[in-house]
Amino acid sequence: MANIAFFGLGAMGHPIATNLIAAGNRLAVFDRSPLACERLAGAGARVGSDAADTVREAEFIITLLPTSVEVGEVLDGPRGALAGAAAGAMFIDMTTGALADFMARHRDIRARGMSLIDSPIARGPDYAAARQNLFLVGGDAAEIARLRPVLGPVCEEVIHCGPAGAALKTKIINNYLAGVSVVANAEALALAAAAGLDRDFLRGLWKRTVAGRGALETVFPGKALAGDFTPGFSARLATKDLALAQSLGEHYGVPLATGAAAREMFALQDARGRLDEDWTALLDVLERGATPPA
Repeated sequence: MANIAFFGLGAMGHPIATNLIAAGNRLAVFDRSPLACERLAGAGARVGSDAADTVREAEFIITLLPTSVEVGEVLDGPRGALAGAAAGAMFIDMTTGALADFMARHRDIRARGMSLIDSPIARGPDYAAARQNLFLVGGDAAEIARLRPVLGPVCEEVIHCGPAGAALKTKIINNYLAGVSVVANAEALALAAAAGLDRDFLRGLWKRTVAGRGALETVFPGKALAGDFTPGFSARLATKDLALAQSLGEHYGVPLATGAAAREMFALQDARGRLDEDWTALLDVLERGATPPA
């Protein structure tokens, strides 16, 4: 049993907080919404009068808020969580916020004799309610060992991504990939409908091709990730097919912005004289031009 303070009782925070209580922890909560606090009070939580009061007995302080701005509003100030937290407290920030803000906050909290873990969440509210979320965590091994007994019972898995900030980087890149995929799928489905094709038929077909199965599971492992850039499907052919799709989109009045951006990226591969290499060779082109981590 742990003493936990929890800030952020929205669609994701409410089921996680509820499950922490059900797991036998003592929970104090604070949220802008009085109704959200009342719901947790009914489940056995203590409602704090302000952030400092909420954390006064807490060993673990969880923030699950929209952005880094709201995290600062909770932590800072004379009645903020930092002012009320005891030495040795562990802050667990589940917010998907700005990396620079998190790292600055991490240095500050460490200097105060406390710890801060980045722990963004890799699944949605329905998974939270069913205790099937994935908690991505960043920190040293001892810190992660300390939080596992607290988070482990309310999720499917606690995944250690590396040192502080690694989990947040992982989540941001994960959501980038997911976001681009959603846009590309929306464009393709809209174009299919405009062209008079059956969406259910196409969804069934795409599940059997790279389009639906995903490049990470199909073309990348045997090519770019293995250091093989010989063309299974060349960037030149990919560029040609993207141009054909854009022409079709223009004909039916469906904008294909993702496809336009993809053509620009293959143009970068062309500028390196590598357009006749595999389309996954774009990864190597980008890595060669990237700035090494500090």
